[in-house]
This record gives sequence, C-alpha cells and structure tokens, in this order.
Amino acid sequence: MAIRDPELSVEAPRPPSAAAAIRRRLARGSATVFIGMTAGTLLTLLVNAVLARLLGHDRLGAYFLVFSLVTFGTTIGQLGLDRTVVRLISASLGTGQPGRARRAILIAFGLGTVGAVAVAAILVAGLGDFLADRVYHSRAVPGVITLAALWIIVNALLSLAGETFRGFQRFWPATFFSGLAVDILLAIGFGGLWLAGARPSLEQAVGVSIAASAIALVVAAGMLVRPVAQLHGPGTVRVRKVTSISLPLLGTSVASFMLGTGVDLWVVGHFRPASDVALYGAASRLVFFVATPLIIVSQVVPPIIAELYARGERRQLEVALRNVSTVTGIPAAAVLVAFLIAGGPIMHLVYGPGFAAGATVLAILSVSRLVAVCTGSSGTTLMMTGHGRTMFAITLGSGLAALSGEILLAPGYGITGVAAATSCAQIAQNLLQLVFARIHVGIWTHARMSLEPVLELIRG
Repeated sequence: MAIRDPELSVEAPRPPSAAAAIRRRLARGSATVFIGMTAGTLLTLLVNAVLARLLGHDRLGAYFLVFSLVTFGTTIGQLGLDRTVVRLISASLGTGQPGRARRAILIAFGLGTVGAVAVAAILVAGLGDFLADRVYHSRAVPGVITLAALWIIVNALLSLAGETFRGFQRFWPATFFSGLAVDILLAIGFGGLWLAGARPSLEQAVGVSIAASAIALVVAAGMLVRPVAQLHGPGTVRVRKVTSISLPLLGTSVASFMLGTGVDLWVVGHFRPASDVALYGAASRLVFFVATPLIIVSQVVPPIIAELYARGERRQLEVALRNVSTVTGIPAAAVLVAFLIAGGPIMHLVYGPGFAAGATVLAILSVSRLVAVCTGSSGTTLMMTGHGRTMFAITLGSGLAALSGEILLAPGYGITGVAAATSCAQIAQNLLQLVFARIHVGIWTHARMSLEPVLELIRG
C-alpha cells in the first residue's frame, strides 16, 4: 500500500463529526495550555516584579538587554527547527509514518546543537563585546557575554524539547517546558534572594537564569527518551528536506526579532539611557497579557494545522481557526482597556516607584497585540502549510520598516517614538499575513463578528 506524502494537500470530504472532533481537540489542548499559561503568567509577573526590586533600574535594563541578546542568539541557533519539528512530527504521525517523525526529531536535535554552539562561539569570539560596546553602550553587558553564550545553548535545546512534545500533541509537557518550568525555578531562585535581603550582581542574576533553564532541559530530555524510542514504522526524511523547511522559518524568526522586544529594545539601548531601557522592557513584558490568548492558541494550533492541511481538511481548518480568534479576542480587548485606563498605576504596582512613566509605551504596544489576536493564526498557518517564504518576505519587510522608523524616531521622541514605530509595523505585518493566508491556503483566520463561537464553547 502506498504511503501518502504528508506535504501534499488534497481536498477530501469528511464526516459531519469531524468539526466536533476538532473542537474537542482544540478545547482540550487550549484548556491544558490555559492552565499552564495562567500559572506561567503569574509567575512571570512575580519574577519581573522581584527582579525590578533586586536589580534596580540600571541593572534591570542591562538584564533585559542580555535576555534580548540570548533570545536572538537562541532564535538563530535553532535554525528554524523549533517550528519545523512540530510540522514534521504532526504531519508524519497524522499520515501513519512514525519512522519519519523519529528521523525528523534526531535531525532537529543534531542540527540544533551544532547551530547553538556555533552562535555561542561567535558571540564569545567578539560579536558579543561589539554589540555591548557599539550598540548597547553598556558597561555591564560585556562582563556576562560568556554566560550569555552558555544560556543560548541551553535555551535552544530546551525550546526544541518543548516543541517536540507539541509535535506529539502532548500539550501539557510542551507548555511546561516552554516556559512554566523555568518560571517556577526562577521564582524560587530570585524569590529566595529577595527574602534573604540579597542584592545580586548582573552576573549572579544571569547565572540563576541559566541554572533554571539547565534543570528544565535535563528533565525534558529524560521525558522525551521513551516516546521517541517508541517511534517505529514506515517513513523517513532527509536532512535536505528538513533544512528546506527550517531555513525559511529561520529567516522569518530572525525578521520577527525586528518586530518584537528585540531590535526595538536594542535601539532604545543605543539612543537612550539604561533607565529608559528598563522602562521599555518592563512595559513590553506587560504587553504579554494582551497577547496571552494568542500565545495560548499558538501553543495548540500548529500541529493541528499541519495535520488537517496534510489531510486536505481546509474547510474544517478555517472554521476552527476563526472560532478560536473570536473567542480569544474578547479577553485581549478587556486587558487592553485596562492598560489604557490604568496603565500607570499598573506599572507602578508591578515594578515599583518610577515605572509608571512607561504607561504610554504599554498602551501603544498593546494596541498592535490586540490586532494580532483578532487577525488570528494567519502567520502560523502560512508556516505550517509550506509557505514559509511568503511569511519570511512579509516579516522581513515589516521588520525593516519597524527598524527604520525606530531609528528615526528614537532621538527625538524617545521610547514613545520607538513604541509607535514598532506597533505600526506589527499591525501591517498581521494584516498582510491575514491576506496571504487567504491567497495561498484558501482560508481566513480572523475573528468573526458574532458571539456564536463563544456560545458554542460554553455549550461544549
């Protein structure tokens, strides 16, 4: 019997019960991720609040810069394999090719290790000092470059482990190792230092962060051994096939760095003092609460998109994605309203005195995140259906526009100008993703102007 290529998409009729089955899978997965994300969100809030009090404005700003550098290095070191492994595992298992899934996992971890080590070596060899001196204008960051390189390696492998669980559609361990485990350990570590009345240096704060990620990685690796070992059966995949998928996704991830708390924070670090970096970084982390519904969905839908598209179930896919966008848009809008009305007091409550000045940045960045939630999983749809090059072009163009605007506005308008340029570019990116998902995949992903999806969820 011939084995169907999971990369092919052929329309096929499905029984009426298929829609209900998809809803159940989305509901189960989203509920699991929601519980994990809720706990993770509260822990992240706690960790950031404790860090602000442990480090103060200047050292907190330096910590945010190091974290941003590590995030960027991790993104490059993964070579786009984090999303690739989700797509290949889900599509392979959905079409009866467990051998192909196993091979994809082994290739992903092999290439990911090589990529992360290479990025870490380049950072230590001189790039890290160059960025710290010429871009950040920071005296503190050069002293932790070696630690940052180690952090990149650990984070890259931990991220691949979490996404491997997601490919298996095991959403609880995927959520746990994609952030919650590290948040728990950081809360214990930094909370203990705070209760002890310690004033840790930047090196010590980074060291605690590395230790938390390393412990989570060891546990995740141990839990993956058995399910991967049980993958026996037909199917295989070559390294060239894996890289043909991953490299466009890498380009998209790198370009995305220009649209999130990445290059924008670097621009602030270049043009503004460390105290402004702390304000901008603190505000951008609270924006996470507006995007939380979308983040929850992004943890659940990638393997489902890959599987349904491989089976040709486009109609079911569109209905599911639009319903999810409708449901998630409501809490996101509520959080945005809260930030618009009481952004200053919220910043003061979370981070302490002096941080209320970041309220304007918080409001501006939150608007673009609401647009992202309401346009739905269009970007994920493009990447999970083989249109990574289109996604890369959209993200690169939007990222370059964001960077240009940030550089132009930062000297005269400070962190408010940087936030405005970033927000406008993010809105443009999400609208373009929505349109091209319709053009290439044939489906819309935006929210419906109806409460029916919410009522269905309640009835379900």
